[in-house]
Amino acid sequence: MLDQITHLFRLRTILEEGSLRRASEKLNVTQPALSRSLAQLEAYFGQQLVKRHARGVVATPFGAKVLSVSNRIERYWEIAEQELRSDVSDEKTVFRIAGGPVWRSGVLAGVLAELQNRHPNILIEFTAISVAKSLDDLHEGRLDVVFTGVSFDSGPSRRLSRVKLTDVANHVMAREDHPLLRDGQPFEMERLLDYPWIVYSELPAYREITQHMISQHLGAAPSVRFVCQSLLSVLTLLQQSDCLCVLPHLAVEFVNSPRIVPIDLPLQRNTAEVGLMFRSELGDWAPLQTLVAMSREKFGLAEEPN
Repeated sequence: MLDQITHLFRLRTILEEGSLRRASEKLNVTQPALSRSLAQLEAYFGQQLVKRHARGVVATPFGAKVLSVSNRIERYWEIAEQELRSDVSDEKTVFRIAGGPVWRSGVLAGVLAELQNRHPNILIEFTAISVAKSLDDLHEGRLDVVFTGVSFDSGPSRRLSRVKLTDVANHVMAREDHPLLRDGQPFEMERLLDYPWIVYSELPAYREITQHMISQHLGAAPSVRFVCQSLLSVLTLLQQSDCLCVLPHLAVEFVNSPRIVPIDLPLQRNTAEVGLMFRSELGDWAPLQTLVAMSREKFGLAEEPN
């Protein structure tokens, strides 16, 4: 079994480098040894793993599938190895977590801080998700947990576990002492057009949401004065101006002095399920179990039965 794992890790380097020569230099292993590893793997699986061309090698469709599986095996082995050597090594186990902008705005700060307190032997890498590739990164071991919409991929996966934490809805947001909220006048929808608007653009859908949500009800487009990719910039502008913006309620949960609050409007709101996803084979890893339990607790969910 260990021999096969060695061959799989060599295959990954060969495909990443695109040639046996470069893989040989990187691994400090002779090219004939790499060729033997390839031959043994192809004999074992009964299928061709690479195609050779003038500039090197590329994966066959089956080779790409084997590479994906070997990436997950390597990640699982890294975690297991560091856990088993924790008594004789000071090296920390890296826990790779990614989250969308709302999650990074402060929602998970307390959870991650307490996670590290309870598991001081882990190093938490908390990064931004890429909508285009985060699911692949999760499948192939480059990420361990993703906080996002729990149904954001195109279909079910037997290798992924999902934990729904809450539903989110979009609202028109303003600072708590905005003129729309403080003058005591009966609210009229048309007054939304009297103020400048911010479009939050880190998630491209929000430009369309902002334009359509208002135009659908008022028959006119809002006056957009800012387009900001940074959620922090959006929140700061909302605090320091009379701007309005469409945001999910979770995005403003930790904003204070002044607070950012929703304006109670009769607008159509679509809700989305959000939570976390992880590879099922990591389900018995103690730091992951702690993260799931604390995330559920944060959102007021009862502990799942064993």
